[in-house]
Amino acid sequence: MIPFPDRLSCLMVALAVFMTLCIDLYVRRKSPMPYLFCLFACLAALASSWFFFTVWVELSSIVLAFMVGKKDRPTARFYLFSQLLGGGLLLMASAMGNSSDGGLLSIGPVPSSLVPLFYVALGIKAALPLLHFWLPRTHSKAPVEASVLLSGYAVKMGIYGMVRMSLGPSPWLLFAGVFMALYGALQGVMQRDAKRLLAYSTMGQLGFMVSSLAAGTDLGRYGSEALILGHALSKGLLFLSVGETEKRYGTRDLAELGRGMKDLPWLFPFFAVGALSLAGAPLTAGGWGKSMVKAGLEGYPLVEACLFLAGLGTVLSLCKLGYYAFLRPFKRDFPTPPSVSPEKGVVGALSLFCVAILAVGVCPPFGSVAFSLYPLKSLMIAVAFFCLVPWPFVPTYSPRDVDSLLSLLGDLSMTVANRILEVHSGNLARYLFYIAVLAVFLMVAVGI
Repeated sequence: MIPFPDRLSCLMVALAVFMTLCIDLYVRRKSPMPYLFCLFACLAALASSWFFFTVWVELSSIVLAFMVGKKDRPTARFYLFSQLLGGGLLLMASAMGNSSDGGLLSIGPVPSSLVPLFYVALGIKAALPLLHFWLPRTHSKAPVEASVLLSGYAVKMGIYGMVRMSLGPSPWLLFAGVFMALYGALQGVMQRDAKRLLAYSTMGQLGFMVSSLAAGTDLGRYGSEALILGHALSKGLLFLSVGETEKRYGTRDLAELGRGMKDLPWLFPFFAVGALSLAGAPLTAGGWGKSMVKAGLEGYPLVEACLFLAGLGTVLSLCKLGYYAFLRPFKRDFPTPPSVSPEKGVVGALSLFCVAILAVGVCPPFGSVAFSLYPLKSLMIAVAFFCLVPWPFVPTYSPRDVDSLLSLLGDLSMTVANRILEVHSGNLARYLFYIAVLAVFLMVAVGI
């Protein structure tokens, strides 16, 4: 069932192994869970049919749910059910595409009649607009090692599936990608929770990948693949940096943080490298990925303009995170963390991510193109704007999103269920009264 791996399969396998090794270095208590995730993720990247791809992806999601459950069980269940929903739709789509003699649908192009179903199923994995309901809550509530694997790899499996479908230009997918990029950037700028801010930046960068893929060209597909790698390395470094800050201060609330540069001077350079890479700075993995995306979107000036705005939002959110977590000089009544040397494993994991970001940026593994100036322009403009007009970025609140609406619907459904239980009291006279009222209502409605 496993074909000879191509470049994309090798890229995904290497990325899963690398991130697992970094997590193993970072986490003090050794656990088999990251290695199980790595095994299932590699098998998914090497699967030759959509059926087995779905099976391995869902097994990796179950492992991640267990990792999330160590810190927040309700969020783990929420994540697991959302992923099983996408997996169920993907299994249905692959079953409908099987040949008449029972042969499994090979991973790759799918029948045109099944494309919408595949996109909805994979869209849940890749957090397409409105299907991203699980992403902000899960990324912000998960332990840092799970967040790294979620943002750095798990969401990329949806993009991987879309790349494998190998479709031509798709206007609606292009619109979805642009919307994701702009919406993720806008939400990220307004967040108060550091990990939730990074979660929305993940959504924004996924929008870049989807937009590049929707161009329907080989260069567009290469851009999506390049940004998969660049974003995974950048976000892994950023989540570990924020996780270390939360570990030392006991909070990830930007309104309650500050002085990180003074108290944890060794951590800030790692954060800066991850932030610069995510912003698209030259000679970084993220800069290479953004340049490839730019090359793949030649001929789409409106899309390029929208992604430029999204890039501005990404940099502004990173400026907000960096300033309020590290550079703000004063925080009221906030104790200085004990002056202890950083753990060797933590520094080792951060260093591996940092070296990988710079190595990929200097020596891209494929499709090397001249660095585009548009990520650098967005970087410079956004930093200048943040310095000149800082007041809109003060962390005072976090806006609501789809996950808040789901919580509201859940509370409403529980209220309705409780009222129904109250009605079902077991009193026969009350039941007869309700039946009589309903009968009268029906008679009036039909005009008897």
